[in-house]
Amino acid sequence: MNNVFDFGDEVTVAMPRGVSKRGIPGISVLYTTWPEARFDGATGTVIGIDPRGTYGIPLYLVDFSTHKNRVAIPWQRQWFRGEWIKHVGDETPQPIATEGALMAPSGQAKTTVEEST
Repeated sequence: MNNVFDFGDEVTVAMPRGVSKRGIPGISVLYTTWPEARFDGATGTVIGIDPRGTYGIPLYLVDFSTHKNRVAIPWQRQWFRGEWIKHVGDETPQPIATEGALMAPSGQAKTTVEEST
């Protein structure tokens, strides 16, 4: 995955994927409360780069005002980590966790309706 972006690049926000405790795929439960999660699927343009962002992680300022998005974004600009955005032309699907930390705990993916009498 190429996480190098330059000024003027068109990017799409793609937050890490995971499965909820009910087994529904979507944004990982570790990130659902983050402000950046509201931008998932939105398209914008990189207008700023902070090579030494928080904890030394490069951050990219993405402007959404020049694009028509179907996602209801709360504000027009937001800083993102490189791993949370991808180039618009990059259609590589992100795998959904089937095991490990992002997987629903055992027994949590089932509802009680299945076992009721």
